Amino acid sequence: MKNIILFQSGGFEFSLLDLILITALLTIGFIVMQMTHRLIRKLSTQKHLSSRFTRFLYQGGRLLVWTIFFLLILKVLNIQVSSVLGYELYADEKFQFRIYNVLIILIILYVISGLSFAVEYWFDQRIENKKLEIGRGKSFLQIVKYVIWMIGIIIVIGSLGFKVTLLVASVSALLIGVGFGLQHIFNDFFSGIIILFDGSVKVNDVVEMEGVVGRVLDIGVRVSKILTRDNVVIIVPNSRFTGQHVINWSHNADVTRFYVGVGVAYGSDVRLVERILLKAAKDHSMIVKTPAAFVRFKDFGESSLDFELYFWTANDFVVENIKSDLRFEIDHLFREHKVEIPFPQRDLHLKTKNFD
Repeated sequence: MKNIILFQSGGFEFSLLDLILITALLTIGFIVMQMTHRLIRKLSTQKHLSSRFTRFLYQGGRLLVWTIFFLLILKVLNIQVSSVLGYELYADEKFQFRIYNVLIILIILYVISGLSFAVEYWFDQRIENKKLEIGRGKSFLQIVKYVIWMIGIIIVIGSLGFKVTLLVASVSALLIGVGFGLQHIFNDFFSGIIILFDGSVKVNDVVEMEGVVGRVLDIGVRVSKILTRDNVVIIVPNSRFTGQHVINWSHNADVTRFYVGVGVAYGSDVRLVERILLKAAKDHSMIVKTPAAFVRFKDFGESSLDFELYFWTANDFVVENIKSDLRFEIDHLFREHKVEIPFPQRDLHLKTKNFD
């Protein structure tokens, strides 16, 4: 059968056979792509891969499959691959940007992303096996990922033909020029580096700043994310961690001590009050048994005998809920044992004058 020419221009011809072959290649490409997706989905389910890593594999598989079939289509059309990859997207006297530069950049970025995922997986495994403390592990992971991406960006810039040393010198001069205007940003940046290295604040630590208590979700180079007890994420500049008063409830030990204060009426059995308070602490599931809770007879108040119930808990992020539970239980036990919580009392003396 004679090959039918559908399009012809100069030395280029596009025939019916070419159309059939390209259609067949595209169909096979879609089939291979679907099979690749199913394989990755199955692997993700078996190995319990994260959704981010699964998407990363999808993107890599898609890029690889369609690059191969694109090259096959060029072969069918008798187009030189080198001429396509060498096509100039932008050019001037000192710089040329071609299609193969785009491919090189995509490959480098994909390899850097893969290396970043591999490092993250290694850190997660060590954290899971208790070989590395979670807060410090996440902080070091963040540092390593920054270093990897900085190296990757330098490689990308070098692949485009730029002199890296000249670029670094130019950027340094620019940063010095704008440094005075952006000193707060630089302060946040270097504070983030200090925090990541010294470990004074780590991921999952419970911190208190200006009366706001929250759990550290992420420590970035410039800002950190903190989840408050109201389930609100606040963005905090890192300079606030190094330049202001910050309480880290998780810094010293696994458990932290808190207390609940209560007053009872004069004449109450103080030893009974002590037993009630200790029972309320003992029955709460979030209060640890060691160190044991204890009661302090604080003072003889104006209208009450004042006590403080001290307890330790590892759940300091929800300690206000624990205190609330204790107050509910203490009130219930006081009513059950006829222990009275007095109202504040004031004696009012009225002095009158006789105007007769």
